[in-house]
Amino acid sequence: MKKYPKITVVTPSFNQGQFIEATIQSVLGQEYPNLEYIICDGGSTDGTVDILKKYDDKIAWWCSEKDKGQSNAINKGMRRATGDIVCWINSDDVLLPGALLAVAKFYSNHPDTDFANGYTIEIDKEGTIINFTHIIMSHFFFRHGCYNISQPGMFWKRAIFDKVGYLDESFHAKMDVEWLIRVYEAGLKVRRINCNLGAIRIYPETKTAQGGAIWKRDADALKDKYHGQYLPENNKLYQPFFKLYKLLNGCKLRNAIRKWQYCGKPFTAYKENL
Repeated sequence: MKKYPKITVVTPSFNQGQFIEATIQSVLGQEYPNLEYIICDGGSTDGTVDILKKYDDKIAWWCSEKDKGQSNAINKGMRRATGDIVCWINSDDVLLPGALLAVAKFYSNHPDTDFANGYTIEIDKEGTIINFTHIIMSHFFFRHGCYNISQPGMFWKRAIFDKVGYLDESFHAKMDVEWLIRVYEAGLKVRRINCNLGAIRIYPETKTAQGGAIWKRDADALKDKYHGQYLPENNKLYQPFFKLYKLLNGCKLRNAIRKWQYCGKPFTAYKENL
């Protein structure tokens, strides 16, 4: 590449001392030449701050102070971001080797893209690969509650904040879905990156695994805000067509091959972006 676009990675954090160093290393280990890394910690008391201090000279900006939750921390970081392309990676998730270079190449080849979602993998508490996810970017299916998105693989142009705004801080679990609804409704150019870019860590203590009241509250808020559209419970009619669409897109075959190749190995063993 002749020119590397500046990429800002934001990590929100709160008491994830057991995982955040792996997250930091996965970002800094990209060795991407035009990286801005920002970490917004919510006042952790578990040793996280000591870990942040270790990487003080490599992190563009970080803070550890009481905030209003994950969405607020992400917005704080995004408002400080100066990159052409931005993303966030949670403090228990990781970027896969070569992810940022793959993103830069994609945007170089598709400069009209506003938002892109790459494939991701799932890892366990120890960082072992346990699954590969499907990613489908279709406004039609998305509007009818049929979607496979994965936040660690989301990258977008920072400029689109001017068109759709930042995360709605009243959402604490489905903030990525709510924000992506605004991206689609604004008519922005959305594409899929055919690379595995990030890994989401699956373990019992996560909000994703626990579900419960937070997810229900956000689901109800989405229902009220968008008049019943974009809800998974509305997808019964479209689900068979969505499954066919995924099959024709090659998602299932692609993932089956990679599961056979990589499941049971550490996420650092994934080298397809290099």
